[in-house]
Amino acid sequence: MDDAVSLLSKLTVSETEHQQEKTIAQLIQLVCELNEDEDESENDAVQEKIFHHDAMDLVLRVLQSKETEENRSLLVGCAQLIAELAKVGKTSVGCAQLIAELAKVESLREPLVNKGFMPPLTKLLPSKNISLATQVCRALGNICYDNDLGRMAVDKENGMQSITEVLSQQINSKEEGSARLRVIVCGFLLNLTNDCEPLQERAIECNILKPLSECIKCHLEDEDLTNMALLTVGSLTELDSGKLSAIQCGLLDTFKKLLERDWKEHPIDVVLDLISSLMESESAKDRAAENGLCQVLANIANSDLENAADIKTVSDIFISVLTGDTSMEKIYASGEGTLFLQSMDWLAAEKEHLQTLGALAIGNFARRDSFCIQLVEKGVVSKLLTILKGTIGQQDSFMLQHAVLSSLRNLAISATNKPHLLSAGVLETCLSLIHTEHMAVVFKLLGVLRMLIEGQEAAAIKLGQERSFLECLTDWCGQAHAGVKGEATRVMASLVKNSRSAMVIQNIARAEGLGNLVAMATSEHLVMQNEAVMALTIVCSTALGEAAVALKEADLADTVSALLKDPNLPPEMLCNVLSLLKAVLSAENLCDEIGTSGVADVVRSLSEGHADQKVKDLATSTLTLLDQSISPS
Repeated sequence: MDDAVSLLSKLTVSETEHQQEKTIAQLIQLVCELNEDEDESENDAVQEKIFHHDAMDLVLRVLQSKETEENRSLLVGCAQLIAELAKVGKTSVGCAQLIAELAKVESLREPLVNKGFMPPLTKLLPSKNISLATQVCRALGNICYDNDLGRMAVDKENGMQSITEVLSQQINSKEEGSARLRVIVCGFLLNLTNDCEPLQERAIECNILKPLSECIKCHLEDEDLTNMALLTVGSLTELDSGKLSAIQCGLLDTFKKLLERDWKEHPIDVVLDLISSLMESESAKDRAAENGLCQVLANIANSDLENAADIKTVSDIFISVLTGDTSMEKIYASGEGTLFLQSMDWLAAEKEHLQTLGALAIGNFARRDSFCIQLVEKGVVSKLLTILKGTIGQQDSFMLQHAVLSSLRNLAISATNKPHLLSAGVLETCLSLIHTEHMAVVFKLLGVLRMLIEGQEAAAIKLGQERSFLECLTDWCGQAHAGVKGEATRVMASLVKNSRSAMVIQNIARAEGLGNLVAMATSEHLVMQNEAVMALTIVCSTALGEAAVALKEADLADTVSALLKDPNLPPEMLCNVLSLLKAVLSAENLCDEIGTSGVADVVRSLSEGHADQKVKDLATSTLTLLDQSISPS
């Protein structure tokens, strides 16, 4: 404490700039030592004493003076002193890339702002002198750490434009100290914008991402600069406008260069995370397909990379690119693209993560009808089935199973492909997986089966005779997993629709599955409602004797009545429900239920006042049948 008081007193009476510069240097050394000392309470008292001493008014006046050759060293010293004082803070974790010491004592950042240091410091930012620019950036950066008051003060002085200019000027500089200044500027920018949307927007308006990208590209081996710049890019790309700016200024090309370095020496997780965050944009996917980034990702996937998180991110980015229509087409390249052929090769790889990546890629190529047919012609189905058969009974291979089933589902959508998949044994292989514990796999499995039997009567009849499968299907219809529950009921409806077989309907009834079709008719999804209504109509027209009791227990009459009363039901759907009602009326035990449900009044209202003529006509004919079926004998 005595040393600090002595130096401060000495500073106030110094007559020459040389004497002031010497005293400032001694104060800086003292503050640095305090920041390294573990005695927090004493540090707090000493630094508070320094800050509130009259000598700080002299420091402020120096910083406000015009920079000249004669006073430059003194300006540097004053800025450095402020930088050291600004390190002080309550926060237990500091930004390690910006500064070595952690903030350990009570904050002086807001008092520094309130005392008026920000305007003169900000005006010194564009200094041509690297030492001065460095210390000013350190001071401002430390003050702005987790301090919105400081950030707004910098913004008020148009500081963002000055930072952009400083960074742009230093990109290619080889002057002594320029490498350190580049890092400190990036750190200052990070502190200025981190979690602060107004300043992030301001930085994006100033197009700061362009010089940041150039800095990284020109100094790939400068690990400190790269790390700090990437953290800053991460802050700015939290906003959608930042993501767009990042793509427009060529950051994906810069990221590609970073990934081309030896990843054993240069960790790639931050780069991968940034690329991943940009991949929601179609333009980013297109660029990644054009600039060789996907090839670099494929090279990394093929390497001996062992970090599971990095492997997953690499795969996720690759697949994200393939979810874009234009980018997927570029990579497919009429079935001759290098990365498409690589995807086919991955299906035969020894590593499971490569097989998974290959299967997911094939599934995305199969989104285009013409590609889907070509893939089957190229023999991809046998490759996928080989993988799937190898995972049977292996619960830990569920991600691979999920990926393969996703691809098979997309391949099965094409009517041209269905016979090929069926003859290849896809249905039988899928059935071997029905006892899996993973609902995500069940969901995809059901999707494959539903696509396979669509329009395939023989396949629907065959599947409808698999008692074990039907029992599982009924269980899945009651699952808490919404996706599985919905897909299971759709498969059940599809079995009825595509088989139109009394035997299949009887098997579903014996598996206690018909009640699920009735429940499906009240789904919030109109498509599922319609599928259920059509299936129930076929049930009532084909095997009502077997189904009547189950349908009654499932309250089919009340369901039909509720559907007809729904004012939001479109005309086509109303016609289907009326057709179902007609089919139901042929069962005596259901007629009683219909008679007490009040449905006759609803149908009469439709026949008299509905705007759609088809609905009116069908309601009229249904009403006639209703009167005949439920009139007293």
